Amino acid sequence: MGLQNLMNGLLLIYFLFMVIVTPLFDCQSCLPSSLFPDVLVDMNTWYANEHGDYLSIEKPHFFVGLIWLELIVMWPLCIANFYGIFTSKSWVKKTCLIYGVSTATSMVAILSEMIRSSRASTTLLSIYVPFLGFALISVLNGLIPHSSSVNVMKTSAMKGKKRA
Repeated sequence: MGLQNLMNGLLLIYFLFMVIVTPLFDCQSCLPSSLFPDVLVDMNTWYANEHGDYLSIEKPHFFVGLIWLELIVMWPLCIANFYGIFTSKSWVKKTCLIYGVSTATSMVAILSEMIRSSRASTTLLSIYVPFLGFALISVLNGLIPHSSSVNVMKTSAMKGKKRA
């Protein structure tokens, strides 16, 4: 139960972060900059130049495609996961699993490009690697079964009911 609570706490903070960052910053890679306030465009440009994020600057086609996937599929899952963890919904394990697998797949593609191209600094890698870590935590959260105390309560409640 302690591991589950720790993962839920970490994921709650992570999903809140992603709910905010995805539409404000990540989407600048696939949507026109005129849709965003100048201050957000300037912050994104500063980040990309400061940390040498060549993917954000050059916007290769595969990266833009992954950002569209993030906007259309993963961002709504972040919203659902934040809500589900915050309100202890029973379906949150499934949505965490879906999110984690999708994000891990995207991150492997991005990180392999960065490592194999030798263009990414260790600072840039240290910014991207935690996203793979959180994706794996999300997968693990989706795979760990519900606690046995909940199952025992359900079983004992079912025993008290008469069957027709």
